[in-house]
Amino acid sequence: MSGGKVKCFRGVDTHFLSAQEIITAAHYQNIFPNKCKQTDDGVFGSKFVTVCVTGNKENEIHMEGYQVSNQCMAMVRDEILVPTKDAPELGYVIESSDEKYVPDVFFKEMDKYKNEIKKVGRPLPVEYLLIDVPVSSPLQPLATFSILGADRKNFPVENRLLESSLQDFNSFAQYMAQFRSAEFLTAVSDIHVLVFMATLDIMPLRDFLGPLYEAIRTANVEAAREWTYLDHWSQMQALIQATTMN
Repeated sequence: MSGGKVKCFRGVDTHFLSAQEIITAAHYQNIFPNKCKQTDDGVFGSKFVTVCVTGNKENEIHMEGYQVSNQCMAMVRDEILVPTKDAPELGYVIESSDEKYVPDVFFKEMDKYKNEIKKVGRPLPVEYLLIDVPVSSPLQPLATFSILGADRKNFPVENRLLESSLQDFNSFAQYMAQFRSAEFLTAVSDIHVLVFMATLDIMPLRDFLGPLYEAIRTANVEAAREWTYLDHWSQMQALIQATTMN
């Protein structure tokens, strides 16, 4: 919508998350299970939260947090829950076949006489699978990462297939060359820079970044400076200097 407004299409009269979004949320919750010593499998549920950025009734940007139930996680893990074709608010529990047995999944709803009716989940309203998670924003935003001035060039964002936004070691070296050694904390206080450093093939840094993350989180200039004295960053600096001199 125009005028800085966004469209509101989620709510009690439509859907909060679509079946496809719920299946995606369950997929990620299954990838990141919660460790639990009290279960035979050693895991139970997940701490992974899905945040939906959407429009509210005032047509303003609004965030809602959700998890899906353990039952939903199990159905997605076992590949028995699929979205429906025409109704985003409905999922569908597949039927049994010769290759795969699928037990019936039931849910209950009230009729107009307040009587409970038990139904098979074909289709299955997806709100039965949702768990609300409170989401809020601070009154006074506190930024962890730096915002560069107009005189500095930002590091390219990953996964942007544009010639001007390609992440490679040359762009990393050019970016770092903008900063004096005393400005190292400012230079690395960028989520895209940290992702690049953690996934760099030429010299893996992932295992050494923990103290640097803490320095960024606490805005500790001295701790960040001490991190640069370690061998892995000294070697990286030599590569950066060699790249920018060519």
